[in-house]
Amino acid sequence: MSTQHITVPDHVRAADVGPATVIVNYRTGNVEILIGPAARWWAELAITGNPDAPGALDAASARTLLGQLGAAGLIVPTRRPRPWSPPVAGPPWVPSWGTHELAAGRAEPVRAPLGVTMRAGLALAVVFGVLGGGRGRTRMARLTRLLTWAARCATDPASAEHARQAVHAVRRAGLLAPGRVACLEESAAVALLLAVSRQRVTWCHGVAADPVRLHAWVETDDGHPVAEPPSTLRFTALRTIPVRNLGDENDEREKGTDRVDSRGRCRTRPVLR
Repeated sequence: MSTQHITVPDHVRAADVGPATVIVNYRTGNVEILIGPAARWWAELAITGNPDAPGALDAASARTLLGQLGAAGLIVPTRRPRPWSPPVAGPPWVPSWGTHELAAGRAEPVRAPLGVTMRAGLALAVVFGVLGGGRGRTRMARLTRLLTWAARCATDPASAEHARQAVHAVRRAGLLAPGRVACLEESAAVALLLAVSRQRVTWCHGVAADPVRLHAWVETDDGHPVAEPPSTLRFTALRTIPVRNLGDENDEREKGTDRVDSRGRCRTRPVLR
């Protein structure tokens, strides 16, 4: 890159999960994984924002990596130094050799009231429409805007029981959905379903190692994952909606960008039953 300094956009987050540093673009959904000297180079670069400063990579390798990260939209040029926060530190990494993954298939969904399941189907339809109704390169940005709007409308914390009911309803509705219903679509639909009745959960998206993988889930206000296996605790949250302090300065910057116009206020809805 021809400019002297670089920085990362507000929608880019990174986590150090032990054997790798994972960088996620929350506008496009693109993910890059850095290991070894490249991961150390990223952490050093975050301190100065100066790609010409000596670091863990030789000059030729650094230029190549800068080009790749720039093409992926993970770094942008800047005329003045704009260091960014280092990668969020994940939990201590211990190789599992695959022994933590026990489920061989999808478990039978728990029954949920018919009315809630029907509303869950509508929530999934909205999520499908948002993800598929535009350019592929901005699908993640559209989803996070929807979730931010939903979070602004949800004024009361959802109880653990109501949150579990919503998760089970979305999972049952997903069995009949014509499209892909994985953790991303499922968690977004749960947050939207609860927001309709003004109930709030925290949508989380994060990364874990061994192997490196991404996951989305919802938590109650007390920080407990809802209807999730114990392995979810191994994930490091990179993005939460509403914003939760993850030890990253980007959370503070995000508070100034995730706003919903006053015209987007929600009307009162009956509590989920």
